[in-house]
Amino acid sequence: MEKLLLEDIIRKYIRLNPPNARGWNSCVHIACDHGKKGPRAAFLFENNSVAFHCFNCGIKTVYDPNTSNSLPRQMEKVLTDFGIPHDEWEHIIFDNFGKPKQKTKINKNSIKLSNPKEIPLPSHFYRLCNDKWSIVARDYLKNLRAIDPDSYPFYLSTGTGSPDAARWKGRLIIPIYKDNKLIFYMGRDLTNKKPKKYLSLDIPKHNILGGFDEIFRKTNEPLYITEGWFDAYVIGGVAILGNELSKEHVAWLNRSSRKKIYIPDRFGDGKRAALLALKSGFSISTPDIGQCKDINEAVSKYGKLYVLASLSEYTASGFTARTNLEVYCKNVKEDRS
Repeated sequence: MEKLLLEDIIRKYIRLNPPNARGWNSCVHIACDHGKKGPRAAFLFENNSVAFHCFNCGIKTVYDPNTSNSLPRQMEKVLTDFGIPHDEWEHIIFDNFGKPKQKTKINKNSIKLSNPKEIPLPSHFYRLCNDKWSIVARDYLKNLRAIDPDSYPFYLSTGTGSPDAARWKGRLIIPIYKDNKLIFYMGRDLTNKKPKKYLSLDIPKHNILGGFDEIFRKTNEPLYITEGWFDAYVIGGVAILGNELSKEHVAWLNRSSRKKIYIPDRFGDGKRAALLALKSGFSISTPDIGQCKDINEAVSKYGKLYVLASLSEYTASGFTARTNLEVYCKNVKEDRS
């Protein structure tokens, strides 16, 4: 029997619709659906790799011969669900057994880096104490962010003393440090009434990361990278403080010998920075966090140990990671101001 590629075998046995704009070929997953609501499953083919996702029963699986030397059990189940004979695809298992996986090529960024400039702490900032705003801030951190208010040098503003002070009042101010030097700060609205949820110091952020110390920490643990500061802080990661992954960010992160894993936000433009992270040689994690919009919310709901375990389980690179992103990231615009 001629040894066909997995895509050829699937197309031989399964009736697929033409690909949509993202390349997915929809079909009816006969194991769980009868097509009354239209095709609820789809296959994606790229460079001999195959991905499957069913929105009806939730099963999703990827086979990438470039990075895996075996056919995933979930993919075997899908082929069986569609009635494809075992002897049609069993050669794939044996042909790839023992075949070395391709190593991800890391983009060695050669740009010259300079330390972010140290900035002064505004005189109207003060540490959390026992006044009204401090009580609000402590409650916000403890109950909504699952963060000990005394675990980090958070600030508030008196709102007086300078022309710029008034706009910082009523915000939890998060200072960003490198080598114990203040390089940036931002404020999160505690009233949920301000036009902008976040207010940042008006300087470029392309050379600034939240959690710089983690880059140089000696450990075998992976280095997790997130958009938001809160997400990074609760798992001991690094934040790019937005959805723009710059060349400077990548160069700083590559100074770490740890495995770099980027965690995209599920909503908004999270996919864009994730794809840049993949091009930079990083892996991607798309954890199972239910309907939580980000890692901080997931830690608050499920606990840190569960989230870390899920991050590890759902880490991938290459085609598998790109496929997971299609399912994980939603095209919904959130207020990211």
